[in-house]
Amino acid sequence: MVKVLLTGFQPFAQHQTNISWQVAKSFPNSITLSDPWANNRGKQIDDLKVSVDSIELSVDLSGSKVVSELLNNGGKYDAIIHIGLAEKSLLPRIERVAKDIIDMRIEDNSGRKIVSTVITGNGDLSSNIQHKYWVLENFSDEVIFSEDAGEFLCNETLYRTLDTIHQLQLKDKNARELPCFFLHLPLELNYSISRCQEIVVNCLAHMLFLPVIEVSAALIENDNSFLIAKRSEGDDFANKWEFPGGKLESGETPLTAIEREIMEELTLEVRAINNVGTWYHQLTDKEICLHLIKCQYDGIIDVENTDSLTAHSQLMWHPKNELLDIEWIGSDRQIAQFLQLK
Repeated sequence: MVKVLLTGFQPFAQHQTNISWQVAKSFPNSITLSDPWANNRGKQIDDLKVSVDSIELSVDLSGSKVVSELLNNGGKYDAIIHIGLAEKSLLPRIERVAKDIIDMRIEDNSGRKIVSTVITGNGDLSSNIQHKYWVLENFSDEVIFSEDAGEFLCNETLYRTLDTIHQLQLKDKNARELPCFFLHLPLELNYSISRCQEIVVNCLAHMLFLPVIEVSAALIENDNSFLIAKRSEGDDFANKWEFPGGKLESGETPLTAIEREIMEELTLEVRAINNVGTWYHQLTDKEICLHLIKCQYDGIIDVENTDSLTAHSQLMWHPKNELLDIEWIGSDRQIAQFLQLK
């Protein structure tokens, strides 16, 4: 069974309660999570049965080390969310960067007050939560991403946990680096416990399921040949060929996305006609949902001129009957096979 850890803090300063622990302890021992990318995935994935551990952390040095020590002693999890209170925040904040500094404006619960001191001296640490692929529109409430967890116990706790994850090279069930971040919650008068629970559930689902990335690719035809592009050196798919295109942005359709992407990547103003089909391809850390969009371009494309290319090193008009003779990226080869049979 997949296993996750939620932590919350004891009350501190003038607060009589701490919403972070109220939320963390409110979870049952097991929950069921649904695929947040179900609408764009090429296959149906079963819901996940998830075991939940909740730990209350003291607001002091000892509390900041609890999860780090747990992991060092063999504790195994597929996702970790540290939860804390951000009394001045009006929206929940997903903090993915821990700074290598402690700079306390108030004492912690043990009377400790450290000013402008590094934690390890090894620099800031980032969480591996693949946040750029998260579908925030699917969340039950609005959340924001932040790269500033403060400089108090919240940041210190996240830093010590991320440092241990990196040192031990801990992985999740998908062999990715163990995902962990800090969730700052507003005061309870601004956000109820039940709303915060839903946000935690949404976060866990996005951490545990492989993300699906929607991409549009352009099918531009001329004289029984198709326009294809070779990825640049330094790219993960360097020197491999693809039908040019890119990732959909929030609120875009595949047709509007391809018009924008071709202008950005090739400096060509194309007109999207229709969706030819959709193909799926799984990588190690994500799945690709690729829409092939037939496009019209009324001018002459100079494939020899590469000065304006941003993601590719070469363009080519490739004959339809020779499409399988080159090295393609992912499902672009399936598209090539499909086009040869048409």
